[in-house]
Amino acid sequence: MAGKLLILQDSLQFGGHEIMFLNLLPGALPSEAFDEIVVRMPEGNAIFQQRLRDLGSPRLRIAPWRYAKRPAEPYLAGFRRDYGAAVRETILHERPQTVLLLQGRIENLAVPMLSMPKDQFTVSYIPMAHSMRDMDRNSLGDSVRRRLYRRPDRFIVPSHAVAGQLTRVGARAPATVIENIVKPPVRSTSPDIRSAFGLPHDRRIALFLGRFDPQQKGLDLLIAAMQRSAAALDAWTFLFVGDGPGLAAIEALKGGALDIRIIPWTDRPHDFLLGSDVMLMPSRYEGVPLVMLEAMLCGLPILASEIDVFREYLPAERCVNFGTVNLAAQLDALFAAGRGAAVDQDAHRIARARAQFAEALVPGAKAV
Repeated sequence: MAGKLLILQDSLQFGGHEIMFLNLLPGALPSEAFDEIVVRMPEGNAIFQQRLRDLGSPRLRIAPWRYAKRPAEPYLAGFRRDYGAAVRETILHERPQTVLLLQGRIENLAVPMLSMPKDQFTVSYIPMAHSMRDMDRNSLGDSVRRRLYRRPDRFIVPSHAVAGQLTRVGARAPATVIENIVKPPVRSTSPDIRSAFGLPHDRRIALFLGRFDPQQKGLDLLIAAMQRSAAALDAWTFLFVGDGPGLAAIEALKGGALDIRIIPWTDRPHDFLLGSDVMLMPSRYEGVPLVMLEAMLCGLPILASEIDVFREYLPAERCVNFGTVNLAAQLDALFAAGRGAAVDQDAHRIARARAQFAEALVPGAKAV
C-alpha cells in the first residue's frame, strides 16, 4: 500500500545540497511507494520553492511555513517549543510513511529530529558529517551532536568518505551511498569566454570558484602558498569567482607580484570552468562539492587538498598539502599535462542514481 513522503528542510539558503536533491527527486516522484510527496520549507526560501514548482509534478505538494534553523540550534532546539509542536502536528496530520530530512549539516532540522515520534521512519540526506574536531572547533560540540546523528533510521550520503565520517561521529544507522549527479556544461571555447570577462588570452588561469571562506575552503592556505611561490608564478593569473568573508584578504594581494582577478558570483560557473586551465580546491573539509563534479565534467584539472572526499574522487598526485606545497611546480605540471577527457554522466548512470534514491526512502530497503 502506497504511503506519503514528507520532506523537511529548514535552511533559508539555496545551495549545492538543494540542487543535488532536486537532481535526485525525479526518481521518487513516480515511485509506487508514495502516493503523495509533501515538502515543508521556510517561507523565506523562495528559490527552493520555485525550483520545486518547476518540476511540475501533480504528486508534489509544496507547503512553506515560518520555521527555519537558527544559530546554536543543537543547543537550543529543545527550547523551540512552537517549532516542535508544529512538527508533531504535521506528523499527526500527514501520517507519512517516511520523513526525509534535507540536511546541509546535522544542525539542520535538529528540532524535528528531537520532536518526532521515535517510531517515525526517518531518513537523513546529508552531504557531510565532520566532527567539530575535524573543523578545528570546540570538540565538546560533538557530544551534543551525537544524539542528533543517532536519530535517523537511515542516511543517504554522496560518497563513501561521508559514510566513514558518520561512523566516526557516532551514527548507528546504515548509510546508502548515492553519487551526486550534475548536468554537463554548455560547450564553448576558452578564448570566447575569456573575451567576455576581460581575461587574458595569453596567460594560464588558475581558478578558485565558490565561497571565499578562509577556514573551511582553505583560502588562507592558498594565499600563503601563492605568496611562497610568487616569484615563479609570473605566467599565471589567479581568478577568484565568488564572494565571502575572505574577499578583503584576496583584494590585499592586488598590486603585488601576483596577477589577481576577482569576479563576483554568477549563475554561470561553467563559463569559468571552461575558460580556466586549473581548478584550486584547498578546502579543510567538504562533502562532495558540486563545483568539483562540474570541473570533472569539463575535463578541468583540479589541484586539491588531502582530505578524504578529494582522495576518493581525484588522482593521488592531485591531492596536496597546501601548507607546504610548491604551488608553482604543481600548477606548471598540471598545465603541461593539459585538460583531461571530460568525465560524462550518461543517462543510465543518472537513472540509476535516481532509482537508488527512491528505494532508500522506503522502510525495509537494504542500504547499499
